[in-house]
Amino acid sequence: MVRASVSTRWEATLIDLDIAANDNERLALRLLKAMEDGDLIAQLSELCTNDFVWSNSGLPTLMGLNAIEAHLTNGGFAIHVPILRTMTSFSADVLNIASRGQVVFTERIDHHWDSDGRDLMTPHIAGIVEIRDGKVAALRDFYDTACYQQAPTAPNPGHASRRSTTEEYRR
Repeated sequence: MVRASVSTRWEATLIDLDIAANDNERLALRLLKAMEDGDLIAQLSELCTNDFVWSNSGLPTLMGLNAIEAHLTNGGFAIHVPILRTMTSFSADVLNIASRGQVVFTERIDHHWDSDGRDLMTPHIAGIVEIRDGKVAALRDFYDTACYQQAPTAPNPGHASRRSTTEEYRR
């Protein structure tokens, strides 16, 4: 069964853990929520296996918690995608979520915000999350890489008031 949660209120948290039908879906949503809340680094070891693999279309695959933490603290994906250099927060619209066994599928629209509330990049994503022993073992996101050259949206003052969620990655 496919469930959906869509929000257009950028001031609010978009990830709704209540749409999960089972523990694996809830775990996949918790990983996205950690990104949205800006505490991904702090939650990595709780949510993910030590050999966690993170793959995004057109970007280097990250392997292992240590490599991922180093990547995030040294500029993250902005190293490879210049449009993200001014990103201060992240949110995701989860359009659909479904699972079978240890695999969770998400359809989402990710948002990468700057301090003025401009949405810098909005890839439409087909995501696959693999679960092993109650933790996320892999996150693979597939999308059109044309979003890397996307023009930012107009400023959204309502969103600009949200706290910065990516500053933690740059510490």
